[in-house]
Amino acid sequence: MLLIADIEKRFKGRLSVEASVRIPHGPSTTILFGPSGAGKTTVLRCIAGLEKLTAGRIIFNGQDWTNMPPHKRPIGYLFQDYALFPHLRVSENIGYAGKQSRESIKSIASMLKVDDVLDHWPSELSGGQQQRVALARVLAREPRLLLLDEPLSALDAATRDHVRAELAQVLRNLGIPAIVVSHDWVDALTLGDQMLVMSGGRVLQVGAPPEVFKRPQHPEVASAVGVETVVTGRIRRREAGVALLDIGSTQLVAADPGGDALDFYVC
Repeated sequence: MLLIADIEKRFKGRLSVEASVRIPHGPSTTILFGPSGAGKTTVLRCIAGLEKLTAGRIIFNGQDWTNMPPHKRPIGYLFQDYALFPHLRVSENIGYAGKQSRESIKSIASMLKVDDVLDHWPSELSGGQQQRVALARVLAREPRLLLLDEPLSALDAATRDHVRAELAQVLRNLGIPAIVVSHDWVDALTLGDQMLVMSGGRVLQVGAPPEVFKRPQHPEVASAVGVETVVTGRIRRREAGVALLDIGSTQLVAADPGGDALDFYVC
């Protein structure tokens, strides 16, 4: 695994977070998905080193990050509000992270289609342009891992659809792993190679986005992915790969899901 993060973070009077994150080697995008307050941003901040773990470990490509200062971790962190410096022009914002040449800044800006606003102030940019400038500043650090916290939530619906498609293309072209926090199912299905569904500070299900949406394994996962009706059922009999199911007063015959459990959820 490229990233192994076993995170336990406890807060006084607030939700505690216990989550395990695994990211395989190679370029991929992992979605941390769930409702507001699920603990998604806390997991991201722990990986970035912005929150100190109560217990656990973070290993990246064999290197122990658990007690490593944030500035020494080769990450790029895109904050939800973009955090652009209002007193710096676009080119200065992009180059703030290091000693990039003007040519390097132009190259990154061109990739993200903001090369025509390099001399503008952040206040002169549209929401979509601000998002792209913030991402350009992150990429200027040449990170080995991208962490994006609700990168599209500040945009209006029309702009969000356009920027989402652009972001999906950028993530594919970069060739580095990314973790994206989102509560939007369109983000998950458009951007994600795998998704971790969180609720109450815990990871409830991990899988490819289409599979998670198609087969939620927990009532809270079903709720998180937008399933409005969840009912309980029980397996009455199994035979030759087929199960007789009791669902309320109704009986159904279906393929046997396997395992030892008799009780299940239907959605």
